[in-house]
Amino acid sequence: MKDDHGETVKSQQTYTSNLSGRRDLGFIIPESFIRGIRHIGYRGNVEAIAELIDNSMQAYAERVDLVFGYKDSASKPAQLAVIDDGHGMGPDMVRFAMMWGGTHRENDRGGLGRFGYGLPCSTVSMGRRFTVYSKLRRGRIHAVTLDLDMLDDDGYRNAQAETAMPSAQPAILPGFLRESLRRIHPGGWKSGTIVLVEKLDRLEWTTRIGLRRNLMRHFGVAYHKLLRATALHVDGEQVHPIDPLFLSPDGEFHALDVDRAHALDPVTFRIEGGGASGGFGEVTLRYAWLPPTFGATDKSRDAIGINANARFPIIKQYHGIIFSRNGRLVDVKSRTPWTSFINNDRYIRIEIEFSASLDEAFGVTTSKQQVSVSPDMWNRLRVAGLHKAIEHLRAMVRIAKAERQSRPTDRTNTGIAKPSTIREPLATGGVRTRGELLRRRRRALGPDGLVAAMRSIVATADPAAALDTLLSHIGQRMAEADTAIVVEYERLLRQWARQTATSSPEPKNRPGNFVHATHRLAAGVATKELALLSEKRPKGSNRGT
Repeated sequence: MKDDHGETVKSQQTYTSNLSGRRDLGFIIPESFIRGIRHIGYRGNVEAIAELIDNSMQAYAERVDLVFGYKDSASKPAQLAVIDDGHGMGPDMVRFAMMWGGTHRENDRGGLGRFGYGLPCSTVSMGRRFTVYSKLRRGRIHAVTLDLDMLDDDGYRNAQAETAMPSAQPAILPGFLRESLRRIHPGGWKSGTIVLVEKLDRLEWTTRIGLRRNLMRHFGVAYHKLLRATALHVDGEQVHPIDPLFLSPDGEFHALDVDRAHALDPVTFRIEGGGASGGFGEVTLRYAWLPPTFGATDKSRDAIGINANARFPIIKQYHGIIFSRNGRLVDVKSRTPWTSFINNDRYIRIEIEFSASLDEAFGVTTSKQQVSVSPDMWNRLRVAGLHKAIEHLRAMVRIAKAERQSRPTDRTNTGIAKPSTIREPLATGGVRTRGELLRRRRRALGPDGLVAAMRSIVATADPAAALDTLLSHIGQRMAEADTAIVVEYERLLRQWARQTATSSPEPKNRPGNFVHATHRLAAGVATKELALLSEKRPKGSNRGT
């Protein structure tokens, strides 16, 4: 399309002429800036509300509530408010907190916020009007309101014709907020802040139930490490921590059924922080793998459709490497420079926790929704063993899947596994379960026979076949043993994994090292089996042998 230069220049002159008389011309045009900022950056309402919760937690709130207001009989909320019992703000600070960049915690690396953008950005991303009410201990409630419709009509001009945020004024809370406070703080609201969002033109969920369900799950995961210090409630219901690795005993779904997550040893290292923060930051890598039945209700079938249990949405949504900053989840990455996570990797769980002093190295965005890990940091994570841990976790899941396919079991619909009832005749007469038969055969071998059997496992020309046979034996052993023995075998496998990882990278040396590592693993299994055979057990014990 041909450009009419004359019309373009004339339009520019008209625009600049209309603005030239204003005294509030600095680095932004306020009205245009606020209209544009509504379209920047939040993945959705959940992330926007999380910004407000971050502020409450950083204000040392012991309790934070998300409440909704309704008009008439509508099922969709007309008002949304975050209420906390933190230290509150004085009138002048309330006004500055409404402004973009207004914070006394500029570049603070000790909490969840740094820039002072969270409150105004998150509120205008959901609605066209927001009010901040705040109260200091033994003080009055003061409030400031920003209404985008009034802003468009020049409703925020001061006596000098400048667009300016008004000063905070003493205020009375709306009716639904007063009722909420009476229910939440029956002894009186001593101090704190309330952020009220109205004219909700960008609320994603149309029903209260849908909104609450999504918020409860997201906040349970995002704040699972912080909910011990701050109680969080959504629409009157308390949010419980959900460890996305399912390792925390107090986490939701940890003990949903008999399946449990299996942890690898965490790794922690310290590095120098980047940017203006300086100092040192700490990085911790947590690992776990899940049994292939972990997300299923009926353990004899896959976690598909109605057979998916309450864990499965967490497994599916937080799939990849989870990044947490100062205890708060900020992003999930399904790709690294050396590998990508596919559907089969859902049952491996990885979390990287880092200090805010390392924000530059992890590329944390202003809205704390995303990381962009630098090449140097990826390299540091690799040196810390991340790539080896990923492959080890994948191997453990593959072994568990193979074991599941090769070992028949009877399962109840509640996911409680019962021992196999496959029965075989014995020379002594009568029948025994398959597990009893295997134990009897092991005892019959005796110590010398057991060692010979273990040696025969690796006396093959094919190292891969030897390893498969050996791992199948270990998997069967772990499936029948109690927790103490399972822990011992997991430690043995980790030691073997470290030995194979230190093998020579040269292809010509790799087969020999592999065979030697497999021999070492077989020797360790033989030693463990002999120790278990010689161990005295009380009569009637069902502990594995």
